[in-house]
Amino acid sequence: MTFCHVFAEGLFYICSTNSYTMAKDSFRRYIWMLDTIQRHGRITLAALKEEWRRSSVNDENKELAPRTFANYKENIEEIFGIEIACDRATNEYYIVNEENLDDNAIRDWMLNSLSLRNLLNESTGLHDRIILEDVPSSHRFLTSVIDSMRDNRKLCISYKGHSMTEYKEMVIHPYSIRLFKRRWYLIAYSEFSKGIRLYMLDRADSVNVLDAAYEMPENFDAEGYFEDFYGVRRSEEEKQRVLLKVTAKNRDLVRTVPLHRSQTEIETNDECSVFEYFLKPNFDFKQEIISYLDSVEVLEPLSLRKEIGRTVLNVYLKYREDVKR
Repeated sequence: MTFCHVFAEGLFYICSTNSYTMAKDSFRRYIWMLDTIQRHGRITLAALKEEWRRSSVNDENKELAPRTFANYKENIEEIFGIEIACDRATNEYYIVNEENLDDNAIRDWMLNSLSLRNLLNESTGLHDRIILEDVPSSHRFLTSVIDSMRDNRKLCISYKGHSMTEYKEMVIHPYSIRLFKRRWYLIAYSEFSKGIRLYMLDRADSVNVLDAAYEMPENFDAEGYFEDFYGVRRSEEEKQRVLLKVTAKNRDLVRTVPLHRSQTEIETNDECSVFEYFLKPNFDFKQEIISYLDSVEVLEPLSLRKEIGRTVLNVYLKYREDVKR
């Protein structure tokens, strides 16, 4: 069973249990314990107890009893698939194979998000100094979509794309979801168009889980579906080599947050760096290039260089009268 299924089973168990508040508090404590051990690398039970004493998740001001700690360890392994072990030579607890945690993007994102929530709860005095981006579609339909994916049940969605004039109800089979630039995107098979389509959850008016089941294709690979692209929008262009020249002032932005997994820095000097990519230049990639303004220049391929050049020229024409002043 994959981590996604394990996590979903645990999360939906917590959300559906009769003792919802108690279960939710337990879940927060699991996240706190994982985050605390991971931050320390290794920690004794005595030190963990001291951290627990000061933590906001210890809202009953109780000591972390050995039996409670053992239960948390067991539940963490069952829900998250993460084992906490003890080094008997030092009596320190640590996460087994911690270096492998980053191999699962879903687990990494969820644990980081939930750990941040716990951190914010412990820093209530700073609430007006910590600003997070809002993701509108998370609040309305994300739970229904994940519920549908977990049980392989069809969705009825009332949807209005940017090119549509009115909402239209359609039945879809949800395959995967992806968060990109404050939007949740749903990749699903459409019974109407008989193909895989991309839906923006913030463009939906309603989402309802149906009783009817669908069969998830065995050969569908969510990571593979996006591997040749930046962002979420697919492109019919051929996969090709792209070279971008980035000014020295902004190259660290590209280094620390790569535009694509194929990114390689192949040249560097005092003035700029050249980054190489192998991908299909889609709308999202082109938009990202333009967002860097004059800090990024397309060197290859020539077709992409011309397209970006025409776009920049059109932008200039809109402002040229003001530029002359």
